[in-house]
Amino acid sequence: MDKAVMNAIMNEDTLKMVSQLAGVDEKEAGSIVAAVLPTLLKGAASQNKNKDTAAGFLEAVLSHGEKDSSDMTKFIKNIDTEDGAKIVKHLLGAGGDEKTAEAVAAKAKGIDTKKIIKIMAILAPIIMNQLGKEAKKSGKKSNADMDGILGTLVENVDLGDVLKIAKILIK
Repeated sequence: MDKAVMNAIMNEDTLKMVSQLAGVDEKEAGSIVAAVLPTLLKGAASQNKNKDTAAGFLEAVLSHGEKDSSDMTKFIKNIDTEDGAKIVKHLLGAGGDEKTAEAVAAKAKGIDTKKIIKIMAILAPIIMNQLGKEAKKSGKKSNADMDGILGTLVENVDLGDVLKIAKILIK
């Protein structure tokens, strides 16, 4: 279930496009993606479980899933990073983007927090799109269904997918 979502996010072409759009090299982009992806997915899971935000979150996921991302290169080139920044604010709460960026920057010396925030704003629409596509493909249209999709992603992203990024970057 989660393979399609993770494959869209964790591949060489996506990282290359993210790095170009953010104005950083691929290795730096990969490091940032590896560091922030688990946080963004956990934020999505929290939005989905919160009774005050669940309905809006599901609506947003399904809406973002309607956008054509069959050509991921074209999709990423057309990402609205202002919308992405709004998504990040919803996923992480007010100031969550800065806190996450500061935490990542503290661990990876020399990475500018503005670059981290920009990459989060690029990743967020990709995540929402792929979650929406996965929900539509599997016929899952409720918050309970999204719990299953997100739960699998959150449980499996931390180690396995960070290692996948590392393998891409080592090539």
